[in-house]
Parts: sequence; C-alpha cells; structure tokens
Amino acid sequence: MTAIRQLPRYGSLWLLIAFVASVLPHTGHLPPWISVAAAVAVAWRVQIFRGAWHYPGRWVKFALLCLCLAGLVLVYGRLYGLEPMVAMLVAAYALKLLEMRDKRDALIVVYLGFFVAVSLCLFDQSLVTAAIVLFALAAVTAGLAGIHQTDLHHRHFRPAMTGAMLLGQALPLMLVLFLVMPRLPPLWSVPMQRESGTTGMSDTLSPGDITQLGRSAEVAFRVEFADDVPPRRRLYWRGLVLSRFDGRTWSQWESWTYARDNIHMHGEAPPHWLAGQWGTGTSVAYRVTLEPTQQHWLYSLPIPQPLTAGTGVTRNYSLVRREPVVSETAYRVRSWQARPDASDSLSPLRRRVETHLPAGYNPRTQRIARQWAAEADDTEALVRRVLDTFRRDFFYTLNPPALGQHSVDEFLWDSRRGYCEHFASAFAFFMRAAGVPARVVVGYQGGEHHRAENYLIVRQYDAHAWAEVWLEGSGWVRVDPTVAVAPERIERSVVDVLEGEEGLFSASPLSLERFRSVAWLNTLRLRLDYLDYLWTKWVLGYREQQQSLLGDLLGRVEPWRIALFLLAGAGLALLPVLAWCFVQARPAFTRVEDRWYRHFCDRLAGIGLAREPGEAPGDFARRVAVREPAIVEPVKGITEAYERCRYGGDRAAGAELKARVRRFRPRWSRLFFYKDRKP
Repeated sequence: MTAIRQLPRYGSLWLLIAFVASVLPHTGHLPPWISVAAAVAVAWRVQIFRGAWHYPGRWVKFALLCLCLAGLVLVYGRLYGLEPMVAMLVAAYALKLLEMRDKRDALIVVYLGFFVAVSLCLFDQSLVTAAIVLFALAAVTAGLAGIHQTDLHHRHFRPAMTGAMLLGQALPLMLVLFLVMPRLPPLWSVPMQRESGTTGMSDTLSPGDITQLGRSAEVAFRVEFADDVPPRRRLYWRGLVLSRFDGRTWSQWESWTYARDNIHMHGEAPPHWLAGQWGTGTSVAYRVTLEPTQQHWLYSLPIPQPLTAGTGVTRNYSLVRREPVVSETAYRVRSWQARPDASDSLSPLRRRVETHLPAGYNPRTQRIARQWAAEADDTEALVRRVLDTFRRDFFYTLNPPALGQHSVDEFLWDSRRGYCEHFASAFAFFMRAAGVPARVVVGYQGGEHHRAENYLIVRQYDAHAWAEVWLEGSGWVRVDPTVAVAPERIERSVVDVLEGEEGLFSASPLSLERFRSVAWLNTLRLRLDYLDYLWTKWVLGYREQQQSLLGDLLGRVEPWRIALFLLAGAGLALLPVLAWCFVQARPAFTRVEDRWYRHFCDRLAGIGLAREPGEAPGDFARRVAVREPAIVEPVKGITEAYERCRYGGDRAAGAELKARVRRFRPRWSRLFFYKDRKP
C-alpha cells in the first residue's frame, strides 16, 4: 500500500470517536439491534487497532450485510420511510467502518458520518439537538483532519483543534446565508412513521388515551398573546370534534369534517356560519408555536379566525392546516368570545349522527338515561342532574381501573374513578341515550404562564377532553364534566391537582417538572424553556420574520440589494478567517528578545543577507562580517546583547538589544562603505 493511501494509525481512532458521536444520539428512535450492531463494529475496530483481530473476510461481510437487511425488513416491514432509511444509513456506516483499510475508505466513512450526524434533525430540531449535531459535526471533521495528519504520535488532540477551527471559520458565513437565503420547500418528502412520528393527540379517543398523555411533561405548544393572558378557566384549546362512537372509541365523522364546503381558509370571504361570529363580543389575538404532530389539525381558543396563510377553520370551529405539521410550526389566530351561531338547526343527518349509539353496548346507562330524560323538565335540567351525580360520587385520578366491553356502565355505576376522557365520554353517551345530540371535543386546557417573558407553555399533561350538547336556541354548548368532579383541575394545573399520585411523570422521567417545588431548579427550568422558545421562534420560525427583518436591514427587499448584502456579509464573515491566516503565517515568539532579533535578521535579509535555517547567531554574525565589513560593529554588538539576554539571563542586555536594533540601518551603511565591500 502506497504512503499516500495509507491510513494513519491514530486517524482511525478519531474516526471511531466520530462514529460514536454521530450514532449515539440516534439510539432513541432506532431499533435496539442497530445499537448492538454499532457497538459490535466499534469493539471489532478497537481490536483491529490493537492488532488483536483481523479485518472481516468477504463472506463475513456478506453475512453481516444480509443480517442487517433482514433486521430492517423484520422491524419495519419495508425499506422506505424516514426511520428505515436512517436505520439503513447507520447500518451502512457501521459496516463501512468495519471494513475500512485506507484513506479512500476513510473518506467514505467521513462522508457517511456527516450524513448520519445531520439526519438527527429529521427527528428533532430543538436547541439541544442543534448542540448535539454541532458536536457530532466537529467530531467528524476532527476525523477528517485525523486521517490527513502525520505527526499524531506527539499531537493526539491536534485533529480536534483543527476540526473546531474549521467549524469556527464556517460559522460566520453560515450566519450570513441563514439571514439572506430564502426558505424553499423541499424538493421531495420522506414518509414518516405514523406511529412514532405523532406527538400528542391522535384522531381517536379511547379510555386511557389522555391518561397516557397526562404522564408526559413534553411541550405541546407555546402561546404568545398580543395583550394579557386570559384567565385559566377560558383557556380551552380546541382540537378535534369526535362524533362517531363504536362502543369504545370516539372518532371523527369524515363526511363533513374535511369537506371543502365546510372549511373556510384564510383569505377567503367568510361563509354565513362564520360571518356572525367574527366581530361579535371580545377577542384575543395570539401566536401559537406548535411542536411536530404529523397531523393536519391545530389548536386554538373558540371561535378562531385564522390569520396565517394555509390555515382554515372547519364547520366544527376547529383549526386545520393544508399540510401536516412535520416541524415546529407557528401560526397566528384571533379568537372571538362568542357562542356558536344557533340560527341553523341541526340537519336530520347530523342529528342522526350526533345521537347514534352502537347496538349492544352499555344497556344499563341507556335505560337510566331514558328514565332521567322522561323525568326532566328540559335538556338543561337533565344536564344539571348528571353533573350533580358526578359531583357527589366520582373521583378524578390518573390511575383509573381498566374497563371492559361496557365501559360506560362500568365507569358510571361501578368504578366511578377516571380521568377527563372517562367523564367526557360517559357524559356524551348518557346524553345521546337520553335523545340529546352530544359529542366529544379533545384538546388542551390551561397552560403554565411564564410570567418573566409573558407567554404560555402548554404541555402534554394539559391534554383534556370535554363534551358539547346541542341546545335548541343556543346551538352547541360546552359542558365539562371534569369541572363537576375536580373544579381545581380547571383553575390549577394537573401537576398541582395530582401531585404525588403514582405515575404522574412516568413518561418523562428526566423532566425538571418533577422539581417545581425547588425554587432554583424551577427558575432554571423556566429559563431553559425560554431559550428553547427563542430558538423555535427566531431560528426554526425565522421564515415568518425574514421578510420584515430584511426590510429593516435593506430598506426594500430587492434582488440587487440582497446580492450586495450577501457579498458584503460574506466579506465580513471571511475577515476573521483572513485575520487568523495572517496570524498563523507570522512566526510566534514567546520571548521579547527573540522578536527583536527577528527584526534584526529581517533588516539584513533586505540587503541580501538572509539567515539560513538552523544557523547559530554567532555563525550568522561572522558570515555578515565577511560580506559587509561596514556593519561589523553593530552586528557584533546586537549578537552579543542577544546571546547574553537569551542564554545568559541578563535582563539589562534586553534593553541594550532593543536600543541597538532600533538604531541599526544596514542600507545606509552600504551607501557610505560600498567601496570596501568584499566580493
């Protein structure tokens, strides 16, 4: 193997470090066997580095490749999709690391490392993830520098310094490009795993679904209000309206949910069912930053007026988006505090859907509901009686007992312990059994007010479900049975209500929410959340502010102005690089006398008497004396002063050296004594 292709011994060690730094962050969303395969590849490579094992043979590599492909097919069932593609990339990275022999293989490993490190942003784009990716990129760049170093036996950490320096030089230019370059849509999309890619609410509701969300402290979305934050009891963040019930699970009735005639998009003239709502009563304007959900629906207070292009409101007063929310998404809304329009009565079809009950489920509840409906004076009296029952005999808990086929019967008349979805589902079923149109609404309720920065943090444990009933002359009216059971749930957070209950943060074991009672940890938690919010708002959501920011910087956003700004910014960004190169090109002197002696040598070099590499000061002075007799005395005095100061420790000689070098002018001496120069 030629020297130019030979891989430095410690270069492979830095490639191992880069492999670990880029693959380790992926362990949370890849199957465990990928992590095991990566660990085996690292261990095998370490043994090769130590000289204890040999490189894998052709048949061993072929067997490993077949095992990886079989594992991908068994786990995912296909080789397309985000997670299968990333898993395949990591597996290829590990196999290539294992067979790496020379610089050509090492370069392929480095390129794979860059792709694997950046692919983490496909799953998460938070500030912490950005820091992890930056560290992984620095490690891979150090690996790239390591395979081109030849003196690593004495400078093992030099590749890390080189990698950090290269990234530091690229950061200013990256910042300029970030500010100026337009945010273009992707040329293609990678299908996301629906199961693992969804965060928060799904489009169905079964007993225990919101209970699981109640155990998580992950952020669902953040809200920045234009004015004061409304009272907590008004913070019902409406998500989905569920009208179909199969005996256990509530779901949407697609026939009208997303029908084009039942969705009003931003920028269109409001239909009749919205014209009377907007502009009526008081309103509140706010900006929502939603975490990725892989779904089309958004969250808002009732009744929403979308203010962002691409968003719309359905006939059920839910906010939707044309494209699924695959990354942090910001949108603006104005909500009007008015009751839904009751001028239209329910059509026969919708009344049939909103009162439908599956056959053979919960017979006891159906019988009692018909009895209570016959005894009640009107629908409102029936609602009050049901809520009074909840208020007397029921308990709000994060650990309800499991329910069987007749879930409503078992909950209402036996266990009487449940979370919000149990109460909302049972109430809606009871009202339907009594002949009253009813449905379930899922979303979030409340949120934590970050008072220092004046925005609202809504977490997954704020997930909530409530019911709506149709009252003639009033339309759809919200009824929250949880208020009857646990009114403090609406006035305070779930953490305050269920503090100390088993499993509260079981889905977020590392969350600082566990330490809200510790003052300094709670302050740290809020500050970290604010940093993450700024990252989401100004970096991930920069597209929203880009036009106005460039307008402030350039006056007007025109192509030639952007081009000039880009050129000027690139020049300014490269200035630190040029300054660094200039400093690196100059010799470094740690002692003052060395610097003055260098000035002396530079002046002699200007008349053609350059000092040879490794030439001693005394030898150099004697050679100068032979060539230029006119300057023998000053050269001899400077050399002696330098030697006394540099090697004899005479501090006084340093001042003498400085004075002599300042007076030394060899060019003038040549003019006066040219006739005595020796050839």
